[in-house]
Amino acid sequence: MRWLADLPILLALATGGAVLLHWSPAGAIDSPANLAWSVWLVACIVAAAFRAMAHADELAEKFGEPLGTVLLTISAIVIEVAAVCAVMLGSSGDPTVARDTMLSVLMILLNLLMGAVIVIGGLKRDEQEFNAQSASAYLPMIIALGAITLILPRFTRSEQGGWMSGPMELFVGSASLVIYLVFLYFQTTRHRNFYAHHRMTERESDARKEAHAAGEAHAPVSAWRSGTLLVLALVGVVAIAEGLAGRVQGLLTAAYLPTGIGGVFIAALVLAPEGLAALKSASREDTQRSMNVLLGSALSTIGLTVPAVLTIRWLTGVSPELGLDAPYIVLLLTTFLVASVSLRGGRVNLIQGVVHILLFLAFLVTILDEASAAPLG
Repeated sequence: MRWLADLPILLALATGGAVLLHWSPAGAIDSPANLAWSVWLVACIVAAAFRAMAHADELAEKFGEPLGTVLLTISAIVIEVAAVCAVMLGSSGDPTVARDTMLSVLMILLNLLMGAVIVIGGLKRDEQEFNAQSASAYLPMIIALGAITLILPRFTRSEQGGWMSGPMELFVGSASLVIYLVFLYFQTTRHRNFYAHHRMTERESDARKEAHAAGEAHAPVSAWRSGTLLVLALVGVVAIAEGLAGRVQGLLTAAYLPTGIGGVFIAALVLAPEGLAALKSASREDTQRSMNVLLGSALSTIGLTVPAVLTIRWLTGVSPELGLDAPYIVLLLTTFLVASVSLRGGRVNLIQGVVHILLFLAFLVTILDEASAAPLG
């Protein structure tokens, strides 16, 4: 009966086919039928994304670290890039969707989910340990790429606002991709040991043995089956994402949410399965796996989304505004600073988790505050 668990993938493929054939209910975008169709698209994406992450997780367990985390993060980033590019190319042509989504992904990963992971572990024991070398490898690249892609464009003078000139876009896109590929090479070759925590308590060892025994009781994982279903799930998600173009704002309006929350909506949509994987690892007291997933996703968000978005820009002429406004620059820099301090020693505690969650709440309050402010001029 395993096929029942993968029914969401079949539904996603069927729904994606309808989207590619440009089928949708007749009437206005905010009509009940169209709103129901939009909700169905979101539900299909979430369900298929969960199944994609489940199969990626099976492959991750089979291949081990760090290849396992790479599979998880690459699968998740495909979903994110598809959603961002689809909305960016939608009827509204929102030039800020890529920027808002990347910022929201970073705030969710480095504040909400990291805080939740630390709090979950902190409820079980005073301190959680992980390999500090992994954080020291991830964070400099995350901070550097975050600064040149989301902060620097606000201060360059070649273009007004948060836009960049053509040469600047070429440099930023190329630098993001090159740094990520270099990191990927070293993560999977010479520096593999940076992303594993070798010291294990007796309790953790027993938990691992129980999990391994439980896994052996089930049918062995077929790499071909899991890989095929993973690809099919991602194809379905990418196809459905095209149908969300132009519908995100309608959903937000129907829910009485400010349009500025659109980036958070897309980020939460694509991060739901990956976030659950990180939280599950934290509940199993596998802090190292949680940190690998969260930091790896944060790096891949910038390293792969920016080149994809800028490629779309050169192909279509839809230029993205990547530079953040001042309040969000403050929040992003504060997040980088707090994450660097929290993770530098390879040990975290519950208090640090609460601080990260507080920063995410400040991010949400800032969005609502910006939305409620009267327009200048």
